[in-house]
Amino acid sequence: MSSWVTTQGAMVLYNLRHTFATRSILSGTEVTILQKILDHSEIGMTMQYVKIAKHYKVEAVVKFEKYRSVKMQEAEEKMGMVQ
Repeated sequence: MSSWVTTQGAMVLYNLRHTFATRSILSGTEVTILQKILDHSEIGMTMQYVKIAKHYKVEAVVKFEKYRSVKMQEAEEKMGMVQ
């Protein structure tokens, strides 16, 4: 087997590891659990694999703000503050 094929195969596996780690985090897997799955002794190494796009961060903040808005409105209605 040529070294090019070996190198390319290793890169594919490496990229799949990144994809798996990122998708695991996006699906709700705890970082400490992912650390064990990836068999890392240090959490910092696991965090290197977790590359979440800015889009997902923004989306999370938007979801939180919608949730917070609904809860604030519910609280105001309970207290009779909404007319």
